[in-house]
Amino acid sequence: MKKQFLLLITMAAFTGKTLAQETFMDVVINYTPTSINYGDNNKELKDFKKGYWGLQAGASFQAGITEYFSLVPELYFVMKGGRLENNNPLTGQETKIRFNTLDLPVMARLHLCNLYINAGPVISYNINGRLKTESNGNLPGGKSKMEFGSELGTYSRWDAGLQFGMGYEFKFKKSRLLLDLRYHYGMVDIGNGADMYNRYFNMNILLSKKWKTNPLGKKKSRDLAFWEAYDESLANPLR
Repeated sequence: MKKQFLLLITMAAFTGKTLAQETFMDVVINYTPTSINYGDNNKELKDFKKGYWGLQAGASFQAGITEYFSLVPELYFVMKGGRLENNNPLTGQETKIRFNTLDLPVMARLHLCNLYINAGPVISYNINGRLKTESNGNLPGGKSKMEFGSELGTYSRWDAGLQFGMGYEFKFKKSRLLLDLRYHYGMVDIGNGADMYNRYFNMNILLSKKWKTNPLGKKKSRDLAFWEAYDESLANPLR
């Protein structure tokens, strides 16, 4: 029984002394590709689909929880969209679609030395958008602002989905550089019945600086101080 008690104490001490993953604030300014998936029509449109390159800017906050795990809330402004070439079976003419969007992913990140994998939900809000068509002799071209609502012919303000991927961390003395590869899987039909989903691969380069305090690490600091004092009392029982 005594041995079991000592084993329990040892395990508790080991757990209490586990260091949290470091906390970083990452800044992102990126030029990234996005694309639209057309659901049941996607295969038919495959040869006519082109991606859209747009600005991505925002911040990512990695809050360390344990030595191997951290929680990463992020906020980005992203210019998303896609393009269909002329004579495509959906619109019949070259069509460009662009959304200006706010993305809020919350990622669970597992650290494996300098490599990490992460996944989590994302909520998006479409601020505005634009639809542009090119004249091809049979159909006139034009530009129009997107109308948002819930009826067919309008677009959804809100989008939601999952993001998952992996990355590599280049560590420096007081900062780091991240290479982040991720897939965005939109689950909301932003075309309100038109079968349009934001689904695309994304690559980010993030430059970050260590955060002075970890909001999720305060309890661990108290636990560490407790176990250090406990160890000292065992080493000096007469004090």
